[in-house]
Amino acid sequence: MKIESKWKPIKLRAEDDSDLQIFSQCLYEAIVLPSEIKYDKRKNQFAMALERFTWEASEGKDYMLLQVLSILVINGVRGVEAKKNKQINKIKSLLSISNVDNNILILLNNEDIINLNVKKWSCTLEDIGKQI
Repeated sequence: MKIESKWKPIKLRAEDDSDLQIFSQCLYEAIVLPSEIKYDKRKNQFAMALERFTWEASEGKDYMLLQVLSILVINGVRGVEAKKNKQINKIKSLLSISNVDNNILILLNNEDIINLNVKKWSCTLEDIGKQI
């Protein structure tokens, strides 16, 4: 059986903390380039392109993991703060995404944190590329 046949593109929407837990599982160890992170203050929208692993189709077997290009969009963002270490322009991996007191926290490796101050937020996660 082909590994690719188990994978189907995802298109998810999150509107509460439990939804974000599913996003966090889907995005675990996703590859993030700092140049692919954008915040549009006028639209109150934060977007991030990333290469995520297909955890949902791997049946717990690492050799069945594929990578797919995805877009994460968070609406209702009133401000962005980033705590970065000295390796600002390095490739990162996403460790978790969660909501704490109207702050969506995106934890990256090397202790980098993106803090999104949100109000009436919603998120979408969509695979836009083919698996690699």
